[in-house]
Amino acid sequence: MKTLKLSFLLIVMSLLSCKAFAQTPNDTLAIKETTLNYIEGYFYKDAARMEKALHPELIKRSIQKAKDGTEFIINLSASYMVMRAGTNMNKYAANPEGPIESKVEIYDIVGNAATVKVSTNQYAFVDYLHIGKFKGEWKIINVFWANKPKIVD
Repeated sequence: MKTLKLSFLLIVMSLLSCKAFAQTPNDTLAIKETTLNYIEGYFYKDAARMEKALHPELIKRSIQKAKDGTEFIINLSASYMVMRAGTNMNKYAANPEGPIESKVEIYDIVGNAATVKVSTNQYAFVDYLHIGKFKGEWKIINVFWANKPKIVD
C-alpha cells in the first residue's frame, strides 16, 4: 500500500512540475486568420494573402490517380502556391462569382504546432494543415489535400 501511495505521489509531483503549453485565444485567432488567408487568398486570387499564410518551405501533397489507375503523389511548393493564387484559379470554384464560406476546424494546438482542417462551399476538396509558430507567426508548413467524394444520385 505504501508503494502505491508513493507512486501516486511521484506521478502527481511530476505532472505539477511539467510546463504546459496551452493555447491562448490570440493563438487560436492567428491560426484561423492564417488558414483563411490561405484558402480565401486562393479563391480571391490574392497572392499576398497566400504568401502571408505560408512558410517558404511548405509542401502541399495529394494522392492522385492517372487515367490508367496508377496512383502517384503530387507535391506543390510554397512558391508555386503563391504564383497560382495570383492567377485564374477560380476555374476550380463551384461558383466563382458567389461568396465563399470557409469552415475552419482546429483539431489540436500543442506549443508551436497546430493541426487544422479547412473546407469551403466553393471547392470540392478538403485541406488538412500543419501550422507552426515560426519566429512569432503562425505559418502553414504542410498541407495534405483530398478531393471530396462525388455524390452519385
